[in-house]
Amino acid sequence: MPDVVALARLGGRVVREASRAALAPTSGLPRRVQEYDAAALTRLLGRRVDAVTVLAGSSGTTDRARLGLRGRAVPPSVFVKATAGEAGTRVFGGLARLGAVEVGFYRDLRPGLPVEAPALVAARQEGRTGRFAVVLEDLAARGARFVDTRTPLTPDRVAAVLRELALLHGRTHGRRTPRWLGTNAGDAFLPLVDATLGRLQQRVLRHDPTLTSAAAEPLLRGYGHWARLLDDGPPSVLHGDPHPGNVYLLDGAAGGERAGLLDWQAVRRGVGLRDASYHLVLALEPDVRRAVERDLLDDYRTALRSAGGPDLSAAETWAGYRRQVAYAYVSTVFTVGLGGLQGADVAAVGLRRALAAVEDLDTAEALRHP
Repeated sequence: MPDVVALARLGGRVVREASRAALAPTSGLPRRVQEYDAAALTRLLGRRVDAVTVLAGSSGTTDRARLGLRGRAVPPSVFVKATAGEAGTRVFGGLARLGAVEVGFYRDLRPGLPVEAPALVAARQEGRTGRFAVVLEDLAARGARFVDTRTPLTPDRVAAVLRELALLHGRTHGRRTPRWLGTNAGDAFLPLVDATLGRLQQRVLRHDPTLTSAAAEPLLRGYGHWARLLDDGPPSVLHGDPHPGNVYLLDGAAGGERAGLLDWQAVRRGVGLRDASYHLVLALEPDVRRAVERDLLDDYRTALRSAGGPDLSAAETWAGYRRQVAYAYVSTVFTVGLGGLQGADVAAVGLRRALAAVEDLDTAEALRHP
């Protein structure tokens, strides 16, 4: 049964977030990313910006824009992430603390971490209105290549992403973390997710009746219980949402590629295999995944150990992987069922891959008998 007290508290937070979202801007942060003009960016960057040109833009859980700048000692172009303009998405982002978490990552965790991530130019988050802005380097200027779930990554590219995740997990293993860094089981959204998964699954099935199976059904019942089991293990800092759309690729040494990670707005503390399994499952078509997953996991655990993380055996890694795939499935059911967080076609591809994985790996059984 869903936690009624937790749901009531969450309901109160929804009301507060909706009220904050309606507040008129009384400080330097505009309400929408389209309103980031020369004056707003001058205040945010602390350097004079004379002119702004919109080069590209998109919307999702946050609003984003690539902007060209002219001014004094400013980069020629930047990437801006800001509070979503659409009211419902804005409330969702406030409840999930997306802005506060990404600002916190760049302030408290990014310094000293050798992971490949966009360089910070400026960041600010307002407590009263909940608005935020994160100004990052323009990765296009570094020749970065971007992908998403519709374009399956090659095993070599997935291996490059897993190496970055292993570096993050290993370097932060056992490290003292800021108080704001939460866990999956402690997420304020968990009671709502737990209470609505059945209804969201029905919406998914109305869209496509093939996106379910008997093997996956137990994962949607009482997910709050499974979430606590999935947090059981040696903790590290997690990216939290390393799906292919949050990956970029750069030219590396000896003709190879180095992967980088975007959108550090879901960072949390937990078991590193959660990130690894989430990416591996969503990045590869099932037939390819089946052929290479054990090799990729061996590479990940070797890189994890080298980066200072736990020394996992092959058997421990495989067992953990089978369990952690539950998160990829539940999150994609939530995303497809809720709608609006990703493009519908992107989200459906991710759900189909996650469903195949929980069937292949008998994830429900792995959770029942760890």
